[in-house]
Amino acid sequence: MSHGLEHMQDQPDAKVDVLAIDFDNLTCVKAVLSNVSQWGCSLTSEDANDLRKNIGIRVEDKPKLIRGTVTAVKGHVASVVFPKQESVVQDKRRERRNQVSIPVTISDRGGVTEISGLIVDAGPNGCRVSAKGLTTLPEDVVLNLKNFEKPVLGEFAWRNASFAGLRLLWDAPDSIG
Repeated sequence: MSHGLEHMQDQPDAKVDVLAIDFDNLTCVKAVLSNVSQWGCSLTSEDANDLRKNIGIRVEDKPKLIRGTVTAVKGHVASVVFPKQESVVQDKRRERRNQVSIPVTISDRGGVTEISGLIVDAGPNGCRVSAKGLTTLPEDVVLNLKNFEKPVLGEFAWRNASFAGLRLLWDAPDSIG
């Protein structure tokens, strides 16, 4: 638990003036923060309806915002939950990559368009592919690798005429084709 409000936790009468910044509609709302638990808090404001989903809460003059998600707004009160601790690797592009040279066939889900290429680097959640004609494929593709029992679903994160970054969808259902 690291939301920085532990001193107010489980004290129903504890309140503090805050500024809630809505990242979805870029709105600032002055509010009173109360009812703090390890999971979330309440924000009371006449402008509570201006809060959408993703917010940052500035307590007093602290330079760091507390991340929150608005789950409901009723009248002048917004219910906010604090997200679970984020994983160590927040940006998947910063995951450790391994240089590889793996032949791959990339196709649309129906197998109509097929392109042969080479995976040139790979990480747990994605890979970079070198191939000609990558822009002719749809966003969602199927990767066939010689040593894999089943094809792997992927989606383009970025691409140009000869290279592409693909997110690998390991948890996708087996309904390929």
